[in-house]
Amino acid sequence: MSRVIASCTRGAQALPERLTSVEGTGRAGDLVIARVVRVGAYKAVENIHGRDVRIRVGDELVGVLGDRHSTTSIYGGLPESGLPVRAGAPADLMAVGGVIGIAASSPASLGTATALELVGLAADADGRVVRLERRSAPTVTGIPVVFVGGTAAEVGKTTFAAALVNHLATRHGMRVGVTKLAGTGRLRDLLTLADAGAHCAADFVDAGLATTYGHSAEAVVGAARHLVGRLAEEGAELVVAELGGDLWGAGIPDILRDAGLVDAARALVLVPSDTMASLGADTWLTQNGITIPPVHGVPHRNVMAARERVGRGMGVQLVDPHDEQDMERLVREVLLPVPAEAGAR
Repeated sequence: MSRVIASCTRGAQALPERLTSVEGTGRAGDLVIARVVRVGAYKAVENIHGRDVRIRVGDELVGVLGDRHSTTSIYGGLPESGLPVRAGAPADLMAVGGVIGIAASSPASLGTATALELVGLAADADGRVVRLERRSAPTVTGIPVVFVGGTAAEVGKTTFAAALVNHLATRHGMRVGVTKLAGTGRLRDLLTLADAGAHCAADFVDAGLATTYGHSAEAVVGAARHLVGRLAEEGAELVVAELGGDLWGAGIPDILRDAGLVDAARALVLVPSDTMASLGADTWLTQNGITIPPVHGVPHRNVMAARERVGRGMGVQLVDPHDEQDMERLVREVLLPVPAEAGAR
């Protein structure tokens, strides 16, 4: 038997070297110890170093209680009154990053969730339950922010954001802060953005949220403000902020309507699943009163066909993250409203 400490636990203020377990009512953000009963949809758990570790029946996990309302993966969460946590109680692994709750639905392509039995709430030597420490800020600093969102999971948001970070860092010598502000916690995406040449990095797990599903607008927006401010304090000149999943969920509409974050925003890059989704995203922004200027990315598949259809149907020019000229046009015309030589070093 082995024990894996999941990546979503990193938002705890301090993880004791020796964890004990206690029974009680668990709520979002509480750390729990669980044992694998049956390996299902997720056959690995991402550890605190960002490495996927294969799990087997009998292995123990240290994860975080939370909700996940994914349209492409597992949907589930916690009862409103909290989850009774006692030895042997059933639970499910709802995300590779270690989010644990009760799965309600899973796509047929994934299969049923990996089944767990709870050992107890994770506690320190004095029996105090360990939980994520939430961080929030009332306002946003003046640092510019570029949001990168999409119409679904796995459409290329991280790919676009990483290409943008690399372009700003290598071509313009900028100190770029990277963050993921919404979705389900996983370290892999943040590491991908950091490896693209970022100056500093932090995400909503660092702000004390294992996921941004099931939380109040105040909690999600406060965490987003905190992260932007934190990256500014660490020396970032501009923040590239990825929004996980699709634009409808995970508190993303609240982020995109927050007055302070809107004032800081230079653009909202929309990465669509296909060309029809480009129109749908544009319509959604108008219907939801979101005023951040949109920039349309290209969907996977054929770039030339996408440019032709969206150009003819919407009258907009798509930005291909793999095209150096496209990225330079985006940076010069949208993101850096200063003389070009001022941004170069």
